[in-house]
Parts: sequence; C-alpha cells; structure tokens
Amino acid sequence: MNPGQDEYYVRVENLVTRFFTSKGIVKAIDDVSFAVKKGEIFGLVGESGCGKSVTASSIMDLIPDPPGRILSGKIYIDGFNILSDLQKLVTIKIKNETNVKIKRHKRYLKRHNLVLSKIRGKKVAMIFQEPFLALNPVLTVGDQIMESILLHERIEIANAIIRRETMGVDDIRAFTEQMLKLTDAEERKKAINNWVRNFGVSEIERSVIDLFDNQKDPEIIVREIMRLVQEERTGINVRNMARARDYYKMQDQLFSLNLKLIDAESRAEAEVMDIQQQLNNLMVEFIKSKGEEKEQIGKRIKELRSQLRQKRKQVDRTAIKQLRKEISSLRRKMNISFMGYRVKRVLLRKRMDKPFRVEARRRALELLQLVNIAEPTRVIDSYPHELSGGMQQRVMIAMALASEPKMLIADEPTTALDVTTQAQILDLIKELRRVTESSVLFITHDLAVIAEMCDRVGVMYAGNLVEEATTEELFFNARHPYTQGLLQSIPKLPANGTKFQKLQSIPGSVPNLIYPPAGCRFHPRCPYKMDICEKEKPRLIDVSKGHKVACWLYPEGGVIK
Repeated sequence: MNPGQDEYYVRVENLVTRFFTSKGIVKAIDDVSFAVKKGEIFGLVGESGCGKSVTASSIMDLIPDPPGRILSGKIYIDGFNILSDLQKLVTIKIKNETNVKIKRHKRYLKRHNLVLSKIRGKKVAMIFQEPFLALNPVLTVGDQIMESILLHERIEIANAIIRRETMGVDDIRAFTEQMLKLTDAEERKKAINNWVRNFGVSEIERSVIDLFDNQKDPEIIVREIMRLVQEERTGINVRNMARARDYYKMQDQLFSLNLKLIDAESRAEAEVMDIQQQLNNLMVEFIKSKGEEKEQIGKRIKELRSQLRQKRKQVDRTAIKQLRKEISSLRRKMNISFMGYRVKRVLLRKRMDKPFRVEARRRALELLQLVNIAEPTRVIDSYPHELSGGMQQRVMIAMALASEPKMLIADEPTTALDVTTQAQILDLIKELRRVTESSVLFITHDLAVIAEMCDRVGVMYAGNLVEEATTEELFFNARHPYTQGLLQSIPKLPANGTKFQKLQSIPGSVPNLIYPPAGCRFHPRCPYKMDICEKEKPRLIDVSKGHKVACWLYPEGGVIK
C-alpha cells in the first residue's frame, strides 16, 4: 500500500466490468477509480444506467455470472485486494462481440467465494435498492438478520456466553467502580451497552442504566446486578461452549492463512499478470485489425507468449509453498482435534446451535430497536410482505449492520418511498454513521440528497467517472460539462419579481454501451465538443486540490482551454 493510502477503507483502481450478451459485450464499467475515506460518506451520482449499481455490485463481487464478469482492476477493502486472484478464476477468449468463450476454474472459484463470504457482511455490507426484492419472502425478518450474525459473530457470541455463565462478584464490583467514576450520562450508557454485549446480558441493559441513575451505593448496585445476571444464566455447559469457540477460532485462522496465500500469489505473479493483461489486450486488437497491422500484432503476441513462459519459470514460490504447507497442517489438526465435535454437529446441529441462535436473536432485536422500528418483538417474527416499504428498508439497514461492518454501500435506499419516509431513512443513515463511525458509499440520482448526505461526490456517465470533488466544490464550481448539465436541470425558485426560468436539459440520451462512442463517451451530447474528444478518452486529472475531472477542456493544472 502506498503512503497516505491507509486513510482509505475502500479503494477502487482501474475497475473494468463487462456483460457478455447475445447482442454483444456491454462495457458497463470502464477503468473506474476512486476511494472512500474512513468515516466519510462518498456519493455516486449520475443518470439511470450510468453504472452506479454495477460499481457497487463489483465492490461486493456480486456481479451475476453469467452474463457479467469483472475483467480487471483492484478493489482494496481494509487493505486487502479482493481481486488478487482474478486472472485465475476464469479464462476468457473473445473471438468477436457475440462469440465469447469463458472457462471457469472451480478450484480457485471455491477458494475465492469462501474468502468473499467472510468479507461480505463483516467488513463491507450493502443496503439494496429494492428491499422487497432483496428480502427472502419465505424467511422471517429475524431469521434473515440472524443469518449474518451466525455467520460472522460465533466467536464473540461464544465468549459472551462463557463470560455470562462464569461471571463472579469481583467482575461486577470492578464494573460498578468503573461506572461510578463516569460523570457523563451518555458515556456511561455507551459503557454499559458494551458491557452487557460482552457478557451476553443485553436484556438487562435498561435495568442497569436505571440502577446507576437512581442508586449511588456500590454494594447495593453489585448485589442487584448479580441478581439480574443470575436470572439471565441458562446453565449451559461452559466446557462445550469453549470447545465450539476454539473450533471457530481455528476456522478463522484458516481464513487468515488463505488471505495471506492469495496475497503472496498475487505479489509473486504480478509481472506475469501484467504480461497476461497485455496479451489479452493485444488479442482484442488482433480480432479488430486487418492486413499488415494484424501481422505485426500477431508477432507481438508470439513475443509476449514467450516472455510469459519465461516469467512463470522465474517466479519465486518459496513463500507460497510454505503457506500451503501451513494450511494443510492446520486442516489436518482440525480434522484430528475436532473430529468428535464435527460428528456431533452433524447429528445434533439444532441442539448445538440453540445457544448461538438465542444470543443472535437478542442481537437482532437490538438492531431493530437501533433502526427505530416500532414493536421489534412483533416485527422480528414477521415476514417481509407483512411490513410497509419503509419498515422493509429499515430491516435491510439492520441486516447490513448485523456484523458491525466498517463500510456500508447504500444503493438508492430511498427509491419508491414517500417523502416523509425518505427523510427518516436518510436521517437514520447519518445517525448510524455517527454512532458506528463507519464509511458510507451512497448511490443516488438525486442531487438534493447528495447535497444533504455526502462529504465527497463522484459523478458517473456511461460507465466512466467524469468528476470527483467535495460536495460544496461540486455544487459551486462544477467543471465537467455533464455535471454542469445535471446542476442546470435542477428546478430553482425564482427571486422576487422574476419569472420562472425554463428548465435546462442535456440533449440526446445515454449511449448504447455495447457500442459506446469512441474517445470521451459524453462527446455526442457535449456543447464544447472538440476533435480530440472523438478520438481519445480523457484521463481523470487533478484540476485543483481534491477536485478531479476527466475532460479535454482542462489540461494539467486545470486551466480551461
């Protein structure tokens, strides 16, 4: 990672996503790069069909395959590139626009999907555009929220149960002394919330808060908390719970080793991948070329293939072999140490999962309360069709927050909601961002929402990022002609004594991305079109501090031509 980039939680570099259809290849995302800082709300805005949702799905690696595929690029989530093994997952041969052969490599796909299943929900989560379509109609709301908790939080749940069942008077006395030292009521509430979660006694939180508000005698407080904890205890076998925790810890170790292996493979084969990418690009050019140009490209392809074979022989695989040995050793250890536990899990799965499900249900209720759902004890056992659109969207937000991810992707979360509910959902996302200190990638086509919600904004057009700036800079000093057109199309109230002005519109329509325009994709609709716009695609360059534009009107330094 380059210096200064650790402030970013998600970085997207040179992302290319395609959809292979019977009518041709849809160039949905073309060389998109941006980054989301820790704790900020970054907005993506643009017309329908510009690639906002495809960008979000690419970050989650949820592009439907077939027909879609991420062809190239890097997506760093908390420092790890989830596309490190991209070139190993499939082999793609493009003969022409409608004749594409894709061979999927099951071994690498299985490992890739395992890694992504641990990252999705835990490090980054998504609030989908249509909650009614995203929610499973045959599962209750509670089961769907609990699914993420049970997938990612089993070690924390096991530790909380063990602490609850083994908690003594000394633990409660130390906690009481710590709380009595806190004079600020809000700080004390946060500390109590953390304590009840860590000790698996969330249901007594309200009682503990009231106790500290009304009582100052430490002995009375200790005695009362001990009584409340005794009521919450279930008498579960702590030894069996510790055994389950150790099993899930070993699974986490295996996951960490797989991350290191993927990273080591990508580093060792970086040069190989670069040559392979050049080869893929030349193959596309070879198909389109004719005559002498075709012969020259053919010779270059032969040279690159020779270089590729040599580089593969030179790659140092010592670290890779060592990591593979460690993974094999850990798997053998798991098979030997936990053979009895795994057999019991197969035979007694429901019984062994019961304490985890009880705790997961408690946490699901907390989440429903957090997103301000009325009657959470009723809603948790309801099916999606029994809820209103606003409640379904709140459930989606609760699902996204279930494993406390540090990054939320909100894909048009207010679509099809009435104005009042929209305002409530937007306020809720801002409040959750403040409370959880998470980053948010906010996707919308509504500039008013962007102005209210976002710290920085990226403007997309036809699969390209054309402008990026702080929200204030974008609204008061838009540089790209497309961004200027979007802002001019916003209805404005007339000043005193003046007439309503006619709304401005951007001429033309979004291009067909199977056959997008050459050069700048906006040039057929641009009032400032130049000859170079039709031939070469502009790069996204800095025109001022924190302000980037992809337009030939602005050379290096940001001076308009």
